[in-house]
Amino acid sequence: MDLFAGFADLPLAQSTADLVAVALSTQRRDFLAKAVDGSPVFLLHDASPATYFPAIELKNISVQFHSTCRVTTTDGTLEGQFAVIACDATVPELHEIFVRCFSAAVEQLPAASTTENLQHCIQTLLDLFRVLGLPGSREVAGLWAELFVMSKCNNVARALRAWHADPFERFDFSWSNGCLEVKAAVKEQRVHEFALEQLQPPISGGGFVASVLLQSMNGGVGVTDLANTIEQQVAVEPQLRQKLWENVAAALGSDFSERLDHRFDPSFAERSLSIYAMGDIPAPEQPGDPRITGVRFRVDISSVQSSLVGSPKNLVHSLFG
Repeated sequence: MDLFAGFADLPLAQSTADLVAVALSTQRRDFLAKAVDGSPVFLLHDASPATYFPAIELKNISVQFHSTCRVTTTDGTLEGQFAVIACDATVPELHEIFVRCFSAAVEQLPAASTTENLQHCIQTLLDLFRVLGLPGSREVAGLWAELFVMSKCNNVARALRAWHADPFERFDFSWSNGCLEVKAAVKEQRVHEFALEQLQPPISGGGFVASVLLQSMNGGVGVTDLANTIEQQVAVEPQLRQKLWENVAAALGSDFSERLDHRFDPSFAERSLSIYAMGDIPAPEQPGDPRITGVRFRVDISSVQSSLVGSPKNLVHSLFG
């Protein structure tokens, strides 16, 4: 069952201490519930003796430790001691990323988690929401294109491992013997901007460029839709799921709500997808003056022929196959 869909179907809680919930695993007594105000609430079982820990209150997140709650699921009712982590009801656009990213972190908890274990897990969530308060690290079209290329891979897990977590990394995807740079343009011409170093593949491997043309479309596919498709392919790998949603949050940043409204036509993107060897892309010469430490340029590759053999779809499969 899709966890966020399961949350949406839950009834409102009767009180802060009496909730109907979805169980998160069979190994631990952790739950996802819907609060009185309709917001998502995680209940993480705490195996430590009950002692005082100060509550945490951030802009969109609140955490209470050692709370006694009565939880009802399809398997029955139990009472226990939990850390209660709630997302603000006034920001429903954040509820899905809250549920999906934090549930991946929760799956990595040890079977009998202490308060210290829970604090460490919760810190990943707090870091995520701090990132959502910062400016986005890249344009939504570029993020959409990266997710789109990943969604077309035979081996999504391998592509996710290769996906950059740091926006300042040279390439969008890199692995032991290769790299891939993804470029998007919301127009009819393949005009992309490069840093010169982005067209310099590793000495011992191959370098590739994926070019995607995007067309805005009401009712099209958004960033969250693509991320959900990718998540389904790595359902049993919580670390990769966590990385996926953390990268999405960092990319969108404080404009998260506005950027989620951007939707593109996936059929148009698939028809427009082209894969090139880095050497196919016209580029200026490497500057001979050592005082020049970086060169950025725009190039129209509409008429450039790829030297690679095979359809773009098969080429993507081969990169991460």
